[in-house]
Amino acid sequence: MCKISIVTVCYNAERTIKSTIESVLKQTYTDYEYILIDGKSTDNTYKIVCSYDKKFKNRGVQYRHISEQDQGIFDAMNKGMGISTGDFLIFIGADDLFYTTDVIKNIVAKIKEMNVIYYGNVIFKGVGKKYLGKFNKIKWATTNISHQAIFYPRQVYIKYVYNTQYRVYADYAYNLILLKEKVKFVYINEVITLYDMTGFSANNCDEAFRKDYCNLLLNSVGAFAYYIGRCIRCLYLIKIAL
Repeated sequence: MCKISIVTVCYNAERTIKSTIESVLKQTYTDYEYILIDGKSTDNTYKIVCSYDKKFKNRGVQYRHISEQDQGIFDAMNKGMGISTGDFLIFIGADDLFYTTDVIKNIVAKIKEMNVIYYGNVIFKGVGKKYLGKFNKIKWATTNISHQAIFYPRQVYIKYVYNTQYRVYADYAYNLILLKEKVKFVYINEVITLYDMTGFSANNCDEAFRKDYCNLLLNSVGAFAYYIGRCIRCLYLIKIAL
């Protein structure tokens, strides 16, 4: 058996948080803990969060939540990692859903090594497109694995934290650093999450990341993949401009 930590960070998410919590609560695999970090919401978010205490207890699932001010989404995620106790950890957004009730069970069944990163696919809500599949260095040079499709092993998430100077793309920087450190990524062909494209990272800029992006890529994927990826990105921008 393998214990999974599921972490959600949220702020003023009363419109969507109930559906997210329900998608976690209904997982058929129950050897998990659910940690919810609320950034001192001013709406009914935390009231909704607290209303699920008994439901998780009845399922025998550890459910922990805190509500306090933070320094941004990745500061909150670092807090979640700091109190997680699972063999693997996954983040699910406050406006995202696990694809099926068997997602965690299916992933755990395919875990063979305890010190590698496992990742799968997401489907964009309202679009229906599967997110990119298996990654190689060239693909890393063009985009990131969806945050909601990655299971980080304990050996990784207790050692590395998100760089909070990157307000939006700290998860991309995190993965590039792990690539540089030769941490192994293993692809599992499973849809993990229904991903809401209206979320924070889909609609915000990150100037600090933009400035460091080239160096992060060069150090993690190498010059060949970097320049191929740059050409692919340019061709894509030309295509959407036409």
